[in-house]
Amino acid sequence: MHGTLMVSGTLRIDGEFEGDILNCERLEIGEHGFMRADIEVREAVIRGRVVGNIRALGTVEMKAGARVEGDVAAMTVGMEPGVHFTGRCTMLETGSEAVEYGGESRSRS
Repeated sequence: MHGTLMVSGTLRIDGEFEGDILNCERLEIGEHGFMRADIEVREAVIRGRVVGNIRALGTVEMKAGARVEGDVAAMTVGMEPGVHFTGRCTMLETGSEAVEYGGESRSRS
């Protein structure tokens, strides 16, 4: 599958997807899931493979056996033993402090 997905609620990928995932509440990538995508979600649970950047305003959980090649930015990042991660990890700030959106810095109140 190829394209841009905007999903309200939970999206689970157990196959292959190439494109972008935007404004998704929860993304789950199964053990056999493979994504070549830039991802913007509230939270993500990764058990498969991702090639691309992940931005979550909540939590990113990488489970044992997951492979992530790209940058991760989230308020909370969890990584189990056995995860292969290549990229940079940036912790987003909480509360009324600044949060970056697409390279711009804006204040939340």
